[in-house]
Parts: sequence; C-alpha cells; structure tokens
Amino acid sequence: MSESRKVDDDPILKGRGCGSCTLCCKVMGVTELEKPRGQWCAHCKIGSGCGIYSERPNVCRDFYCSYLISPMLGEHWFPGRSKMVVEFTPGGERMTIHVDPGRPNAWREQPYYADLKKWAAYAARDLRQVMVSIGNRAIVILPDEDVDLGIVTIDERIVLSEVPENGRLRLRAFKLRADDPRLAGARAGEIHGST
Repeated sequence: MSESRKVDDDPILKGRGCGSCTLCCKVMGVTELEKPRGQWCAHCKIGSGCGIYSERPNVCRDFYCSYLISPMLGEHWFPGRSKMVVEFTPGGERMTIHVDPGRPNAWREQPYYADLKKWAAYAARDLRQVMVSIGNRAIVILPDEDVDLGIVTIDERIVLSEVPENGRLRLRAFKLRADDPRLAGARAGEIHGST
C-alpha cells in the first residue's frame, strides 16, 4: 500500500505520500487475507511496500490512510513517525486511530492526545466516535474521559448514549452484541436513552 497512485482524481494531498511507511500493513485487519489487526501482513515488504501489489484485495486498493488525504491531520500524524494510522469510516461516523502494538501508548503522547480530545469534543456533538484501536482492544475517546472497552469481538458493536446524570446529559460509551434489540433503528454507533 505504500506505492502512490497517480491519476487525475488522486485524493492524496500535495506533498504527502507513504514513502517508506508500511504501518497500515501491520495495524489494519484484512479479512480477505485472513490477516489480523496488529500483525504484519505476510505479503508486506516492511519499509518498501506490498509484495502482491497488483493482486492485492480491493480493501487494500481502496484504503487511503487519513494522513494522506485529510488536511486536518498535521505532519506530526505521519504514521511512520506517530506509530498510528488514522482512518475515517465512510460517512464519517467514526474516526479510528489504529495504534502500533509495539508502541501501545503512542496515542497518549503529545501533541496527539490533545488532538484526540479536540476531535472528541467536536464528534460528541453529533454522537460520532473517536476510537483508539490497539489490535482488537478499543478505547473510546470522549471529551471528559477515555473509556477502555477491552477486546471488542466481531459480534459486538460500540455505541454512544446520552445518559442523564446530575441533572444533565452525559455521554457514555459501551459495547453491545450486534443482535441487541436496542440497536434496531439506531444510526451507526448511536443509541439514545439510558443503559
């Protein structure tokens, strides 16, 4: 995934590129290759790119690290330096910061943590999520706390809820089974009411 595409509709910001960074090939999961999160892909040539680039799965073809395409991520977010790969879900319901398990506390360092808290404050207004992922472990970043949900399995969903507390609504994060009836009709990542 480190090779750049050069087409007229290339979404990569001017002056940005993967260079020798292949961190996405470690932190991201790729179901089509049976590659778990937090482990190097068997096809990755660390520091140079994908060994099956022309045959890589569509999920890899379509992936753009947010550092490459989002001007809101400063130069300090370059994954080779930060040890984190930022990903936005389609529709922007969730921002996930995939952290290198070799540096599991990188997200707590400055200036990254300050950025996460700022983004969490904006996201909370619309019940959108800012989440740190270290392998299968999920930590939801809220404006006033960080909620470590532990391991989140494939049959679980992370949700946010506004809960009455001391006369005001407070944002809470938790996980539910995917078949939980409280998820019916809720927007992705959202559930209202008390839990």
